[in-house]
Amino acid sequence: MKSLNVGSAVLAGAIGTVAMTALMYAAPLMGLPPMDLLLALGSLLPTGTSPYLVGGLMHLATGVILALLYAVVFERLLPGPQWLRGVTFSLAPWIFAITLMAPAMAWVQDVVSPAEARAINPCSPRPTPQAANPCAIRPNAGTSVRPANPCAAGAAEGTEAASPWLLRMMSLMAHLVYGGIVGLVYQRRA
Repeated sequence: MKSLNVGSAVLAGAIGTVAMTALMYAAPLMGLPPMDLLLALGSLLPTGTSPYLVGGLMHLATGVILALLYAVVFERLLPGPQWLRGVTFSLAPWIFAITLMAPAMAWVQDVVSPAEARAINPCSPRPTPQAANPCAIRPNAGTSVRPANPCAAGAAEGTEAASPWLLRMMSLMAHLVYGGIVGLVYQRRA
């Protein structure tokens, strides 16, 4: 524990989280479906302020906490160069995100959040047509086509659904970038 460098872990987590978030929001520029994680997270806690601010703070705090966990437990245990240790570690948060977090977010949105304010979880099993689905292909102005859940088996007429596997792989890539950065930036004390 004497070699733990809290400042370095916090910095690594912050830089990794910002890079991961930027990659997720840049996805549409690369022809990939959007992933509006900050809106989805922020709308879980309706605070009367911007869901992007709340979601951004939640995401940043999670990234810093995970980097601290990496520094305390995994950095010394995992083999390989620094970047590979971080990448290997990032598989655990990714598995947690796709197996537990996504269903939990869908449940919380169903129970806690009002339907009008709910940000659709990209893989939610029960999308709400009234909510603005950040992951849907937007119909042209003037059409009556409603956005569809991109993870659903089929899409509404006039829209395209993103494959659930594509969204999972996009999430994996974002987590790997986060882990690689955390592994590279974190420096334990000598």
